[in-house]
Amino acid sequence: MRVFVTGGSGFIGGALVRRLRLEGHEVRVLVRSPRAEALVAEAGAIPVSGDVSQPGPWQNEVSAGDAVVHAAAMVTDWGPRKEFFRVNVGGTRNVLAAMKRWNGHFIHVSSIAVHGFRPGVYTETSPVSPGRHPYCSSKAAAEALVDSSVGEGLKASAVRISGVYGPGDPHFATRFLDYAETGRVFIVGPGDQPSKLIYIDDVVEAFMAILRRPCEPGARYLLNDPAVPNVLSMLRLAMEALEISVPVRPVPEWLACAVALWQEGRARLTGSHPQLTRYAVRAMGHRCFFSPEGTSRRLGWSPRMNAREGVEKTISWYRKSRPAG
Repeated sequence: MRVFVTGGSGFIGGALVRRLRLEGHEVRVLVRSPRAEALVAEAGAIPVSGDVSQPGPWQNEVSAGDAVVHAAAMVTDWGPRKEFFRVNVGGTRNVLAAMKRWNGHFIHVSSIAVHGFRPGVYTETSPVSPGRHPYCSSKAAAEALVDSSVGEGLKASAVRISGVYGPGDPHFATRFLDYAETGRVFIVGPGDQPSKLIYIDDVVEAFMAILRRPCEPGARYLLNDPAVPNVLSMLRLAMEALEISVPVRPVPEWLACAVALWQEGRARLTGSHPQLTRYAVRAMGHRCFFSPEGTSRRLGWSPRMNAREGVEKTISWYRKSRPAG
């Protein structure tokens, strides 16, 4: 199988590239920096220079294979709206433009954020309702572009992923672990809300299952691990693995939102990244349950990583990857 991957030097895309190469598949990866090129080459894949947000010669490489996995995105809880849309929507538009009259399988990597973290129960068929945060709305807009291309004959599906943790995680685990080692651990609400997490290896297994089966144009897949313990229990597992004991301070949502609003205002003035954002408050604090039952049934897949083992593997990577001193 020949696969073209955007975002293949990132956390999720990189793990998928390594797995594809391990199985002997030919993989080309879009790269926009020397560091990304080195990571891709180290994984045994072929780097293709370009920027997903800008049309260019790289588009000629997109439809040369059997499948395309579009994982490149601006993934953060803070940033200018125009940048989210330039990368997440514009980038998707550029990839889709390169696939006219192509008969392969296009897999769009999306996010549970298209539901805006409103409290409730969500499945693959739940309607999109992103709210106003630019990450959520840009991912929803990118999905709409994919749906339009499906209407024009493209064989495409979208994969909505919850928070991914594991070795190499640049977002959830790293930020929490940095805080934990300084003795500052806060949670929004009582901590009994779902964690909305899934281990990286389980995500990769799901992608491999999707790539192996015939495409269902317009299909939605949902990747989440309902067996992961609640927020407070996951924090305790992490502290056990770190061999530290610090108090966990629950903060009411209204107070967390007020602090986040203040920090966001300060960040706009200083050009820095706020320690807490309203996006993070909603993502951590709201009672959202994401059921992958339909995806499990269709793919013959289910998450297998035990949460304790997954956390221990993540902590081990975190310690090895930290700069000395």
